[in-house]
Amino acid sequence: MKILNLTSILSFESKELFNKYKEDEFLTISPFDEDIMKNNISIKCEIGSLSYVLAMICALIDDREYFSELDTGYLSGESSVGEEEVEEIVEFLNGCELMILDENLLNYQDDEKNIKSFLKIIQDKFNLKIINLQGKELKFETVELSELKEPEDYDGAVVFKHNLDNKFVGGRYFCMVAKIKDGDYVNIKTKTLDVNMKFELDDDLKGTIALLGIDDNNYYRYELAKISKV
Repeated sequence: MKILNLTSILSFESKELFNKYKEDEFLTISPFDEDIMKNNISIKCEIGSLSYVLAMICALIDDREYFSELDTGYLSGESSVGEEEVEEIVEFLNGCELMILDENLLNYQDDEKNIKSFLKIIQDKFNLKIINLQGKELKFETVELSELKEPEDYDGAVVFKHNLDNKFVGGRYFCMVAKIKDGDYVNIKTKTLDVNMKFELDDDLKGTIALLGIDDNNYYRYELAKISKV
């Protein structure tokens, strides 16, 4: 089975779904690199750029004037997803049966209505079943298109919040950007939280995004963070 994966790190966020589908064929669109999956095409995008990527997909499959007027070159540059990669996604969607989606990445973005509209168009075009991280089926009923909103800037140290543990874990590149090392006790300050935690190094994590285990699910999972030693 072919699965379009729009979660950030499926193997971490839902071990149940990962173990259920790990032998299937995946195409993952995420700011993370999901190296652990065997049959996976990984397309890396900028944080918060899901609306841009979905809009480019729709521009190739839908004849509404809205999509013909999009500057796909600009959307491609801002999302870091090449136009050839978008064509690869559309090709993968032919014969694709399932999409897995993290609802947090949908519900806590400024462009929520557009994202839901794009998902509705894609779902109808390819007759996709869409499920969330709990395995619950999602249906999108209406298409209400409006001007795309600019994503926030995430240039710097970024935390990905979750409630699966109470650890603060990042890779070597995150250490360089945040100017911390394994075992440091640090203060993590974002728009929505201010906490002190011990940092743990994980060499398998790439990029400038660290995993932050904390009960803060009423906001977008990704946040730009100011990290300082305590």
